[in-house]
Amino acid sequence: MKKLLVMLCSLWMGAALAAAPHQVAATYSLTKQGQQIGTVTESFKQADGRYQLESVTSAIGIYALFMKGKIRLISTGEVTDHGLRPRHFEHHRAADPAKTVQADFDWEKMNLTHSFDARTESVALEPDTQDRISLQYQFMFAPPGKEDIRLFMTTGKKLNLYQYKLAGEEKITTPAGQFQTIHLVKQRSADEDGTEIWLAKKRHFFPVRILVEEHNGGKLEQNLTSLAFEGE
Repeated sequence: MKKLLVMLCSLWMGAALAAAPHQVAATYSLTKQGQQIGTVTESFKQADGRYQLESVTSAIGIYALFMKGKIRLISTGEVTDHGLRPRHFEHHRAADPAKTVQADFDWEKMNLTHSFDARTESVALEPDTQDRISLQYQFMFAPPGKEDIRLFMTTGKKLNLYQYKLAGEEKITTPAGQFQTIHLVKQRSADEDGTEIWLAKKRHFFPVRILVEEHNGGKLEQNLTSLAFEGE
């Protein structure tokens, strides 16, 4: 029985990996307190066991005067039997290059190196650690099951444990259309920001809405405006 379960699990994982698209192009509207302040453009490519992922946030209207330049998140790494395995992560603020943050993943030595503020710090690399942007795409390769999700993620400065509670299924509407979703809610303390993610069940569990509730009461929301897959 144990061997059968292992075999079935392997077959399910292989099917999930095979089903994940080779390329993704997505755009989101970014709102704060319900008012649009920017756009997010993302691209994902995988080939020959490797992936490249980029997310670019641009302010619009009067907000462009305050948030000068673009914010770029870049993640590169490998596609394994367990999904995405980052090798390198970068967080750029075009208006202030000195604030660039990087993370390098050494999976052979299980070491994670953070580079920021003109210094480097190394910590033990936890299994299946993701970065800020690869986490969102990992669900295409490892869809949520029936249990809450527990994983490690690096911001480029710090490695933290994140726990997401399965809040059930919801049908939501975005500018890109209506989706049946799995709703995930990050567990947090009173002084932490909250995060909620809605994953489209019939679109490879791709995030179609992301809500960040800041501990000071502010709300940032990303809603999908367009989505294209290639190589499904």
